Amino acid sequence: MDGAIDLDIERLRSSLRSVDHVLFRLTPTGVTQRLLVDFRSNDTTGPGVHLLPEVQSFAERLRTIERVRGGFPLPERLVVVTWPLRVDALQRLEVLDIVRHRLASEDAYEAIRQLDEAYDRLLTLQRDELRRAITGEGYRTLWPDRAGA
Repeated sequence: MDGAIDLDIERLRSSLRSVDHVLFRLTPTGVTQRLLVDFRSNDTTGPGVHLLPEVQSFAERLRTIERVRGGFPLPERLVVVTWPLRVDALQRLEVLDIVRHRLASEDAYEAIRQLDEAYDRLLTLQRDELRRAITGEGYRTLWPDRAGA
């Protein structure tokens, strides 16, 4: 990868301790799913973690959030983190630990299970995309094949 990675991990960790929700865009992995962590709860529904599809507009994103978190008002502002590293860095850099700790402090054990399942799914999607890149499945080369020449 060329260039420096612009990621203020301490600022992100601090934000995760107070925001109502956060959406992770996993940019370098080829994974188009987005990880939504919604810390809000009400009398009937606790915090939730969901994988959302890629969308083309903010209005479309709000509709996807409404589908999975229908018991809550739509966010007026959405915290979006463009994650410049591989999926496993979320765990390695203890980002998911902060999310888990916050969810546990709210007794949101179902949301922790959802987070673990979403993380495993993202790892699988990233691994599948890497395999496709290596084998060329769904990719086109920029250089001609010189092996037969």
